[in-house]
Amino acid sequence: AELVAELARSHDAIVTVEDGCLMGGAGSAVTEALNAAGITIPVLQLGLPDEFVEHGDPVKLMSLCGLDAAGIEASIVKRFGAKPQVVRASAAG
Repeated sequence: AELVAELARSHDAIVTVEDGCLMGGAGSAVTEALNAAGITIPVLQLGLPDEFVEHGDPVKLMSLCGLDAAGIEASIVKRFGAKPQVVRASAAG
């Protein structure tokens, strides 16, 4: 939670990307941490839709869900109008 708050204070927005469902995922945890810290900042959460996803090649499936590099960039540009500074932080650990 401290890392999330630190990043939020030094950036204009946060984008989370996960290869799982959005509901109850890492992006939700980031949003909850920001709320608990009283920090208001735009958060774009990207992940799998809450629907059945076909089985097959993971790279192709991520692309179809907009979770490849081009899809992620397009979502960011659509939401924010420009590509923001990229900072990678992992919740794993």
